[in-house]
Amino acid sequence: MERKSKQKYLTEYNKYKNVQLSLDEVYVKKSRTTEKVVLVEIDEESQMARVKNLRTGTLQTKTLHWCRKNLESSEPS
Repeated sequence: MERKSKQKYLTEYNKYKNVQLSLDEVYVKKSRTTEKVVLVEIDEESQMARVKNLRTGTLQTKTLHWCRKNLESSEPS
C-alpha cells in the first residue's frame, strides 16, 4: 500500500500533468495575479523550467509541476 503523502502527490500530479506550458508566453501567478513571469527555458528531461519575473528581472528555477500548478496564462483563452 502506498503512503498517504505519495498518493496525495500522485493525485495532484495527475490533476495538472496535461497543462501546456510555452516559452516566451507571459503568465501570472495564481496567488498574485499582478506578478507577471515568462518561461525562458523548459527542460522536459529534468522536469525543470527557468522562470523570469518581468517586474524584478529575477530568474528562478522551478519544477514543471510547480509551473503547471501555480501559473496561468495572462492572455484570456
